[in-house]
Amino acid sequence: MTPPTGPDTQVPWHRTWRGRSLALVTVLAVCGAALFWWLRSEDTRCADGVERIGEGDQRECVGVTDGAFSFDGDLDGVFGLIHAENERVVAEAESGNGVPYVSVVYLLPMTPDPGESNSRDSIRHELEGAFTAQWEANQTSAHGESPQIRLLLAHPGRTDEQREFTIGEITERRDEDRIVAVAGRGTSLQATQQMVADLAAADIASFGAVLTSDLLAETRGLVRVAPPNGDEAAAAVQYLSDGDRADDRVLLVRDGNVEDQYTATLADEFARQLPEDRFVTGQPMQFDSSQSGLATYFSNEMANLCLQEPDVVYFAGRSRDLAAFLGPLAERQCQDTPITVLSGDDASQTVQQETFDNVRQALDLGQIELVYTGLAHPGAWEEAPSAFSPTAISAFLTGGTFVTTFPESDLGDGQAIMAHDALLTAVTAIRSVATPEYTDITSSDVFQQITTLHDANAVAGASGWISIGTDGSPESKAIPIIRIDEHGTLTTVAVTSSTGTPYTPAPTG
Repeated sequence: MTPPTGPDTQVPWHRTWRGRSLALVTVLAVCGAALFWWLRSEDTRCADGVERIGEGDQRECVGVTDGAFSFDGDLDGVFGLIHAENERVVAEAESGNGVPYVSVVYLLPMTPDPGESNSRDSIRHELEGAFTAQWEANQTSAHGESPQIRLLLAHPGRTDEQREFTIGEITERRDEDRIVAVAGRGTSLQATQQMVADLAAADIASFGAVLTSDLLAETRGLVRVAPPNGDEAAAAVQYLSDGDRADDRVLLVRDGNVEDQYTATLADEFARQLPEDRFVTGQPMQFDSSQSGLATYFSNEMANLCLQEPDVVYFAGRSRDLAAFLGPLAERQCQDTPITVLSGDDASQTVQQETFDNVRQALDLGQIELVYTGLAHPGAWEEAPSAFSPTAISAFLTGGTFVTTFPESDLGDGQAIMAHDALLTAVTAIRSVATPEYTDITSSDVFQQITTLHDANAVAGASGWISIGTDGSPESKAIPIIRIDEHGTLTTVAVTSSTGTPYTPAPTG
């Protein structure tokens, strides 16, 4: 007899062999889909050569790009310009009749860090200056014509893991992308020194734009277009030795943050070079920027400042900490006596800091003059025209590449000028190797040439003549003394150097 098969006697589908198999397949499919989407969500690729690395708030895209990928929306415009020029350079070289090219990497933290002074504006200005140099090198004959320059852009991030990835990308792509040098470099921190060393180990030279720490002197493979802190301190001493300033008594305010090479060497060099009898009696004022409560610390020190009666305060700190100092200084008990605050080149970022309104108020109400030893400023060209090459500054004058391309941008912080000069110095070294017979230039070729950039081979930079000494730093580089007033206006009041006279090449012929 055949067993009944009606609805009341049918075995449930999920208890049959076929049903159980189908259920298992369904479960596996769901799990597989979930696994696929989980793995996809963990994809770290941002673009070719760019990966998302880090944990938590420090997780970001780092690496190397030709400009097709922008690390920050605020940089989209200048990245687009660089990418377009890179595309033209490669297409022309591959056309069969074009000029050969090499790549230079511009390495710079592309996003602002609350722990550093650089703002989005200063980062953008620096890249605008780098593009200006690329365009001038490729589109004019002022600096030679071959090879053309392809400008890659690298963001190293802020952790060891991120920096190691980015440097690894540069060294691994050296041959494929024809990378022959690195420019830029960011600020004078210990991590910068390690990156320079890692690149030098791969025979890739670095051309620093705004690196000033004296601890970077004689670093293998590093050329700097900015004067070291020792020269800035000497220029400050020169400024304080002229005219009515010659009798001013000085209080040193220094940062005890051991991680910051810039502030440490700036304070040490100034203390070493200013005659001891020029300092006020009593202890220097020492704060620690790595700790909280700066404004409270400075408020508590104002009574001692008034007892010491300085005419000048030398502030060997970062611009981000100036507001915390100037606020209490403006409310000092001895406010009836005017006082000058003199600082180093990082003060160029003061106007761009979020706290500048506090600085402005202090300058307006506190009988305070704020000046600093700058790296570059357009006012220097008028203050001391003989110290600058007319050809070098032409890109930044009316009708020049920078002004035409970035009409709304600002040269006041000097970042664009210094970036331009760093890349231009790299281009000079690169093209000194090239001949009609030899166009296959390597990073080792460029590395070999960095000690030749002096005297007759000095580079005419927009920030002044760049004659590189044996320690990799420019000799007697022009240093403008710049005043910041209560309106945020920057004015060059003098141009000096470590020796008092900016370097200019000796006449030939």
